[in-house]
Amino acid sequence: MEENGGPGGDLSERAALEERLRASEARWRSIVESAVDGIVVIDAKGRIESFNPAAERLFGYAEAEIVGKNVNILMPTPYHEEHDGYMARYLSTGVATIIGVGREVIGKRRDGTTFPLHLSVGEMSVNGERKFTGILHDLSARLQIEEKLREQTAMARLGEMAAVIAHEVKNPLAGVRGAIQVIGGRLPKDSADAAVIKEIVGRIDALNELMKDLLLFARPPQPRPAPVDLAALIRGTADLLSGDPALKGVAMRVDGEAGPANADAGLLKIVFQNLLMNGAQAMQGQGTIQVTIEPTGTACRVTFRDNGPGIPPDVLAQIFKPFFTTKARGTGLGLPMAKRIVEAHGGTITIDSPPGGGTTVTVRLPASGVAV
Repeated sequence: MEENGGPGGDLSERAALEERLRASEARWRSIVESAVDGIVVIDAKGRIESFNPAAERLFGYAEAEIVGKNVNILMPTPYHEEHDGYMARYLSTGVATIIGVGREVIGKRRDGTTFPLHLSVGEMSVNGERKFTGILHDLSARLQIEEKLREQTAMARLGEMAAVIAHEVKNPLAGVRGAIQVIGGRLPKDSADAAVIKEIVGRIDALNELMKDLLLFARPPQPRPAPVDLAALIRGTADLLSGDPALKGVAMRVDGEAGPANADAGLLKIVFQNLLMNGAQAMQGQGTIQVTIEPTGTACRVTFRDNGPGIPPDVLAQIFKPFFTTKARGTGLGLPMAKRIVEAHGGTITIDSPPGGGTTVTVRLPASGVAV
């Protein structure tokens, strides 16, 4: 019989050690593969050696197709071009700019889109070779929340300003308008000054409308949801607008039906009137606006399509920004106000304008029985 220190004992110990190593490797691989954050391992030349499932979900690459490629494939310009220089400088000088220090960077997905990331880089040595491990956390959701908080803060300040304007400007404005009308009433109808008075009253009315829009945008009333027949509400709004002589060349067609929406009819009327007027103005008072209503599970979808020239991409990107307008006398509050009202109902509003022309606005609202 062989002693424990003999050849048999050595083989047994070696087998046990190898088993422990395999178990340890399997454990660490399981941790890496189940990690919520992306983990990328590269060598000293920047070539990717490991790419965990979370990294695959972040960037859209499968590990098999990206291993061996330079890690700068995950970076947009100018970081893509600068990365190799950073690596070479660190390896030659030992001065780290990011290793051991987490920071926010921009990542590039396989489809070319970019997104914000928090990157932490660590260095290790494997069999005498330098390796670098990057842990990547997607910051998109956090930045969206921060943007929403900034917007809410800005809206609160705008609400305070609007209240001051309403008190200090709107009421005196009504007095000025009345005084101007009295003066105008004393002038002969064929007087040249009568036209001036009419223009002054028109400008005051436009300023008053701006005050109303500003107040409604800054401090929109809370919706009082009740079952609303969207088709009837939109048809009624379209019929009202059709009575405007400036819109006699616009046909407004409303098709489809849906179950009642859970909404505030008065606030939605403001939204629908705004969208119909925008479509009519885009077509310069000539053309057709097609409105389609349809149910979609727990929501009602309403689409407004016009056959106008469409919206350029640079304008479309800013279309919901307050005070942004391409109209000579627009306030730039119509669409932002519509967006605030729709979102206050728990709905969404999107705008699409293909290169060929025409614009489609899609409003989705909760169906009746769905809480706002």
